[in-house]
Amino acid sequence: MKKGFTLIELLAVIVILALIALISVPMILGIVEKVKKGALGATANGLLESATLYYAKNLSTIGENKVFLFDETHDGETTDNIKLTYKGDFKGTGSVRIYKDGKTAICIQDEKYYAIKNINNTKVTTGTGTCSYDEATNTYLSVNLVSQDLVDDLQEQLDQINTQKQLIIDALAAKGVTASVNEDLASLANKIGQISLGQKVIELGTGTSFDLKTNYATYGLSASDYQSLSASNFIYTMNGALQLTLGFHSEGWTVGDNPGITRSNTPAVTYDNTTGILTITNASYNFGYYYNWNYVEYGTVAYSFTPKVYLVK
Repeated sequence: MKKGFTLIELLAVIVILALIALISVPMILGIVEKVKKGALGATANGLLESATLYYAKNLSTIGENKVFLFDETHDGETTDNIKLTYKGDFKGTGSVRIYKDGKTAICIQDEKYYAIKNINNTKVTTGTGTCSYDEATNTYLSVNLVSQDLVDDLQEQLDQINTQKQLIIDALAAKGVTASVNEDLASLANKIGQISLGQKVIELGTGTSFDLKTNYATYGLSASDYQSLSASNFIYTMNGALQLTLGFHSEGWTVGDNPGITRSNTPAVTYDNTTGILTITNASYNFGYYYNWNYVEYGTVAYSFTPKVYLVK
């Protein structure tokens, strides 16, 4: 009785065949591409041999440099229809040059590869990409093609850079500075250097006198920070109570021609960066209501407070 393959055995065979294909296909494709590139190089060498033979046969009449073209309208011919005889069938594009001194150069290409040799080279080189003649240097130049993976990787890096640049632009806009994603990083860095992106605010506490030299650690400062500060680095808020006092003229409360408000005892901040002592004096406001009569009687409103002080740096 004949026995067939079990499902497990068939799956094992399929897996083995898949592994063989996974290993062999890239190798085979690599060999095929290598053969194609080698064939183009061999064609280039054959064309150069034909050019050298042409020079030997026409040495007495060559007169000037010859350029044999390969394109849609030329198959190894000059623009004045002089034919370069060669073996084989080349379907690509390019040109072969013969100089008056007998030196030769070539640049030919197919859909994927190029083969190139200049007069100072001893052999043909091949690569993935294209080649063309440069009038300025009188040489053939090659342009190597990059892989799609590399293009995708570079695009991803560019997207990440643009994302970071947009964050910088948004931060600059918040500071009133206009910038564009088209600007280079050096330009953006220069704009960042021209602004202050933020300040550190430290609450010193409530009072009218503070010793920053002695108590620097309490305020989160280094031992020498107090030396670089000035009175402009300190601000305060007012918390206190009102006191009202009224006075009257002997003839009664009468408003003069130009009543108004006066203020005295303006608070002042002083700071000594040698001793590190901060002091706030005149921690009160006095307001007076005045008259333009000979006998001035007025009411006063006094606002006394204990300041809450902050260091801004």
